[in-house]
Amino acid sequence: MNSSSRPRRAAQAIAAGAAIAVAMVGCAASPGGDAAPEAGGIAVVALTQEPGMLSPMFNTQSGSNLTFAFVVEPLFTTLDTGERVANLAAEIPTRENGMVSEDGLTVTYALHDGITWSDGEPFTADDLAFTIDVTKEPGTLAIPDPEYASVASYEVVDPQTIAVTFVAPQPNYLNLFRQVLPKHRFDGPSIAEDDPELREPTGTGPFVIDKWTSGDEIAFVRNEHYWRTDTPPLLDGVTVKINPDLTTAVNGFTRGEFDLVFGLTAGDLDEVAAAVDSGAPIELHEKPENTGFVEWLWLNNSAGGQLGTPHPVLGDPAIREAIDLGIDREGILEDVLGGFGTLSNSLVYSGFGGELTETAPFDPEAAREVLEDAGWTLGGDGVRSKDGVRASVKFQTISGDEVRALYQQVIQQNLKDIGIETVIENVPSNLMFGDAADGGLLATGDFDIMMSRAGKLPDPSEWMMEFASARIPSGPDTPGYSYAWWSNAEYDALVDTVNSELDPELREQAVHEANRLFAAERPAIPIYASPTAWAWSSQLSGVTDDSWNGPWDTTSSVHWSFSGSGE
Repeated sequence: MNSSSRPRRAAQAIAAGAAIAVAMVGCAASPGGDAAPEAGGIAVVALTQEPGMLSPMFNTQSGSNLTFAFVVEPLFTTLDTGERVANLAAEIPTRENGMVSEDGLTVTYALHDGITWSDGEPFTADDLAFTIDVTKEPGTLAIPDPEYASVASYEVVDPQTIAVTFVAPQPNYLNLFRQVLPKHRFDGPSIAEDDPELREPTGTGPFVIDKWTSGDEIAFVRNEHYWRTDTPPLLDGVTVKINPDLTTAVNGFTRGEFDLVFGLTAGDLDEVAAAVDSGAPIELHEKPENTGFVEWLWLNNSAGGQLGTPHPVLGDPAIREAIDLGIDREGILEDVLGGFGTLSNSLVYSGFGGELTETAPFDPEAAREVLEDAGWTLGGDGVRSKDGVRASVKFQTISGDEVRALYQQVIQQNLKDIGIETVIENVPSNLMFGDAADGGLLATGDFDIMMSRAGKLPDPSEWMMEFASARIPSGPDTPGYSYAWWSNAEYDALVDTVNSELDPELREQAVHEANRLFAAERPAIPIYASPTAWAWSSQLSGVTDDSWNGPWDTTSSVHWSFSGSGE
């Protein structure tokens, strides 16, 4: 993280343990005045991007990942170090324990005893098999992790065990079954879009969805059938308040209206740190050694989703290079983000194979020279043109984020200074990330430059697949989207290596080669990497940030409780 006075003051304030009164729902006073955890109460979480459905396997909107915090449990949990540990699984499959075959093709997954779904039905290997069937169903609505594509067959050995055989060795086999679908809740593997399980999924986690009032709130209540009987959830429930304006949500958090904000970003940390500085009862945990999500400019390399036809402006490598050189990233970090963040030019910057490489220097004069040499001449209106095409593009991001809008305007001015016009037209998240059938901009290729955060994963395969040719939607009935509408055979081959090579050195080498290719081709341009930091009300106890997703992990939320006195 870049140094600044704000993070240092925040750390001092946390150490001082300053506190002010915060309104909590159902928070019990502890005896003797000590701030001991108390069972009961409702935690209040702000959500800024309401998803259309909460089943993560069927939705790419980040809001659906909230389900992983309360309802859905994976077979394996990822720690913040990237290490995988067993969760619903009884143990980690390895060659040493005989659960991975010598040829690496077959992996055996064994379940804990006594797991039940939230409706009381047993959780078995048949559910794992059904989940695979859904991903293999022709025309499936599911958007599974890429590892499912390499599944050749399976055998349900017994109610607690399934053996999965892959078409080739699958190094990221622990990424299967992050969400398991309950077979008994569906009529079959062909699932309709209006199936209620897609909107409100059944899970095995500590909470269940009680009521969802669109545009207002989602109420989660304690799962009375939670299988970990020795560690039942302490809270009565969690109320997720839908607040589309991130700035308003953060302001509410610093005033004590919310206990957490789902989707807190680097742009908000300065305000949160200032609140802590002023005595707000907030726990702010920074992990400077771990890089968070990167803010990217997604450049449409196609002409309106016509793959093979270059975008009239962004299809020129000179334009992409000039954009890279023309953005004052250091200025954004210091002037807009309060020093929270780092710079990286890597596609894969976290987890296995991650590396932080230098970004292009801020050099507007060099950017102008690149454009001049490529034939983009400056017009009287300050905008360059070439062969009758003006260097003018739409510049869009998710509406309702005032901090992001600030550095969006900085980028707009930076590019104006080198002769590239950007017209800001921000949109709701569901329009940006929606499927092609719903008019999603990324899915249809109906965009020029989009800006959003992505990429922080413990294993690179899923993230690298986002830019593989195979992931580009082939038509309006194809689910998913493409960030860049970019197809490169060399990159595709490197992705295949990462997805199948068991030798960690060769696999890491392929990741680094893909990083270099991506940086040279610039199908997307990184702006900054967020710090890994989490913040929550100090009245909320039992919150941990030792998983890859910090507090947003069911192994954390089961321990949430209130401490101290409340209202």
